[in-house]
Amino acid sequence: MKLNIDPTDKELRKRLIDYLSQFIYDRRYQLFRSIISNRTRYITVVLEDIYQAQNASATLRTCDCLGVQDIHIIENSNKFSVDSEVDMGASKWLTLHRYNKLENNTLEAINALREKGYRIVATTPHDNDCTISELDLSKGKVALLFGT
Repeated sequence: MKLNIDPTDKELRKRLIDYLSQFIYDRRYQLFRSIISNRTRYITVVLEDIYQAQNASATLRTCDCLGVQDIHIIENSNKFSVDSEVDMGASKWLTLHRYNKLENNTLEAINALREKGYRIVATTPHDNDCTISELDLSKGKVALLFGT
């Protein structure tokens, strides 16, 4: 059974967490809280039209390890799928935002991220671009765009 809970309803979320927390050991609950407190929404990753499930799944696992909470998935020509042997359950702990309702979902995703204050940083093999070490993270939130 899947519950549809409004993520903005903080009171309902608190009551649900309080209720469910009584069914696990306190040590495990504290571990969950510690891990969650170290997650970031300052940096997010955007995967655009990825067609190789193993690459997408490796990216999800890396984001989980690095504490990146939100992953934005753009599906234009290719449907996003997870390779469970590579993902190893990481996607269960991440918040996946899918953009797949339009013919070209890239612009919708970029606009949504800009509305939330993200700077869009696209990966590119061009010669005159900056390297990751030159990216100034102090200038505000960053969405790293990978894909086509």
